[in-house]
Amino acid sequence: MINGSCHCKSVKFVVNEKSLDVRKCYCETCRKLSGADYSVVALVNRSQFKIISSPQKLLQYISKPGKTRHYCPTCFAPVFVEVEPQSNLCRIRLGLLDDNPEVNISGHMWVSEMPSWCSISDNLPVFTHDYSE
Repeated sequence: MINGSCHCKSVKFVVNEKSLDVRKCYCETCRKLSGADYSVVALVNRSQFKIISSPQKLLQYISKPGKTRHYCPTCFAPVFVEVEPQSNLCRIRLGLLDDNPEVNISGHMWVSEMPSWCSISDNLPVFTHDYSE
């Protein structure tokens, strides 16, 4: 079980996994929401993800057609994302984890939106867009 929370700790969640497969995401939205050149995102089965405190507090908005972002209304931390074509999955950012799980970084996604001042210095797979490639 992996525990996570928003910055103010009012929204808490668990992921019923021992390890996570993740990608570094360079999409404009992740960069804008994190203030960094990329965010590290895990794709998890929706049945293995559960909000355990204050689920009624979560606000949501559609950042792109078919992509709904859920966030804390107090600290504005992005808690998870749902994408229509992958309704059985959700995406969480590793920066919200309270635990230190085993992580496998499996590649880079949305490099089509990577800024020119950023570079990739490993040999992991590169995806122009999303997980679904």
